[in-house]
Amino acid sequence: MKKKYGLYFLFILFLAVSIIMVHNKRSERFKGDENQFAVKDTGRINLIEIRSPENTVTLERMQGNWIINGLYSAGDKKIAGLLTVISRLQVSAPVAGSIRYEIIAKLENEGKRLMVVTDRGNPHVILMYHDTIHSDATYMMLENSDLPLRIGIPGFPERNLARLFVDEINYWRDNSIFRLREDEIKSVSLYDGFQPDKSFHLVKNEDSGYRLYTYSDSAEIPGIVMEQVSQYLSYFSSVSFERYLSDDEKMSQDDLNKDKPANIIILTDSRNRVIKVKTFLWYIPRQDATPEPDMNRLIAVINDTDVVIVKYAELDPVIKDIGYFLEQEKNR
Repeated sequence: MKKKYGLYFLFILFLAVSIIMVHNKRSERFKGDENQFAVKDTGRINLIEIRSPENTVTLERMQGNWIINGLYSAGDKKIAGLLTVISRLQVSAPVAGSIRYEIIAKLENEGKRLMVVTDRGNPHVILMYHDTIHSDATYMMLENSDLPLRIGIPGFPERNLARLFVDEINYWRDNSIFRLREDEIKSVSLYDGFQPDKSFHLVKNEDSGYRLYTYSDSAEIPGIVMEQVSQYLSYFSSVSFERYLSDDEKMSQDDLNKDKPANIIILTDSRNRVIKVKTFLWYIPRQDATPEPDMNRLIAVINDTDVVIVKYAELDPVIKDIGYFLEQEKNR
């Protein structure tokens, strides 16, 4: 009889432990609004501000275009990617109780702050932090709240979602060097640093179309082939660079590039805006070896301000010599 009661006791104890374990497992699931951090209708978004302890970037929709900090055009693909991320944020679990207050402190003091403003006016403000110590997870919390939640994106394996909200201006900038139609181009001047006599000015005349001039003394060159001009100007419709150089790269390349630019391209558009591009060799950094020029890439300095890396294949079509536009070149 005692043995029988002992078995009953063990069964009841086992059942109680099982119930507690199931209850604890279920309690880890989030039962609130899974989409409380997402903005589903991204077409209503007019402004996105990303703020970290170091930087602040504001992306604002102005007349259908996205502008960075009121100064620069943003890249369409990068904005589209950001809007997709914002629309798909989903709560996956609450924070573990043992690290809750630590995560709250990290969110408030070390995390990023995302503010999304729609045409309805009320800002949607989120704090985010990627925890690398306890969980390798991204947590978010609505501003003025004390409820951090673990966040994911369905079908997206990346755990560090905070890195998708970049706070650097150059990351969001449009990487176009030239993006102009033929009728938007008023003039193009090209100086060839290796063969100066091959340099030229190509200038649009309102009455007679484009005219070709020597670079050194602006003497007009007869026999210009308009088909070649149209072909050349079409190359300016899409010329992009790869990335901006870091400050350290600028310093190291300055030491190597002590010569004059290989080419200088100066384009004036129909609104009299000027785009000036200087090209230099790009030297590949090597440890314990002399740097060698990259045969596939150049350094481009845009308007004496932005220093970027551009592929030869992107820039080569707009680097021609004066003979390209002449009848004898066409017939060769």
